[in-house]
Amino acid sequence: MREARRTALLFPGQGAHALAMLDGLRDCPSFDERHACIVERLQVDPLRQPDAAELINTNQVSSLYTVLASSLSLDLLRAQGTRPAALAGYSVGQWTALYAAGVVSFEQLVDIVHTRALLMDDCFAERRGAMLAVIGLSLPAVEQVCQELQADGCFLAVSNHNCVGQYSLSGELAAMERAIPRLAALQPKKIQRLPVAGAWHCALLDEAERRFLAFLGGLPLGRPSLPVCDNVSGGFLPEDDQEMKRQLARQVAAPVQWEACMQTLLRAGCNEFIETGFGKVLTSFGFFINRKVLHRSFHDQGSSG
Repeated sequence: MREARRTALLFPGQGAHALAMLDGLRDCPSFDERHACIVERLQVDPLRQPDAAELINTNQVSSLYTVLASSLSLDLLRAQGTRPAALAGYSVGQWTALYAAGVVSFEQLVDIVHTRALLMDDCFAERRGAMLAVIGLSLPAVEQVCQELQADGCFLAVSNHNCVGQYSLSGELAAMERAIPRLAALQPKKIQRLPVAGAWHCALLDEAERRFLAFLGGLPLGRPSLPVCDNVSGGFLPEDDQEMKRQLARQVAAPVQWEACMQTLLRAGCNEFIETGFGKVLTSFGFFINRKVLHRSFHDQGSSG
């Protein structure tokens, strides 16, 4: 007897962003209205600027365009009859998941994501941060390099636990430059600088976490219509309003526990995972986490496990 399909929608974060991320979505009925909402918030239309290729890598633009692409992809999936059992989002994608669960409207989503980006950027107004993807090393080996640099007064920490052997590091630019040769000496499969504007999901954002919690405290949030995974704990977000806001604020400065989120969804019986937005990063992680279930990107229907 064929197992019943139980679908989880996964909403990507920044890192896979590109000018092409809205290709194929501009004909969606809601595109003009939602894009206008973002343009109004930014006070500029990034797509019409001569430096659009640089703007897309800024935190404000990439985060807003990431949730825009995912929200439009969600519309198309719903039109096809997809009815998920649970939701998860990676970094800013967790807010798209909350939008999909009816916790916030699209206008609230834009307001929250933009405010979040501004607060994060403020933490790097007078210092430079960076992120690095490391593939093919064990977690203890990566953590050892971070601890050695911290002992020398350079901050660097594991910020994203994507799957076994795939991690991201966040820290000061000087620490990152010192870490690269040390990590290379361990012979990883790949080391790659990420095209982001700061050192996200680490203690350098503690002040942004505090200010974001104060901002969220005054916002009315709805109750999730579906379970939504929590990047911080790896479990599901609590239903209590205040506790949920505390976790959402903590997510700014805490490591993303993506593999733990996926394991939570697998234990909940999910056996189909659809990356709902631009790129195939989460789909790739899924293959390494559990190949016995279906993983696919909405924009690459041939992708399956």
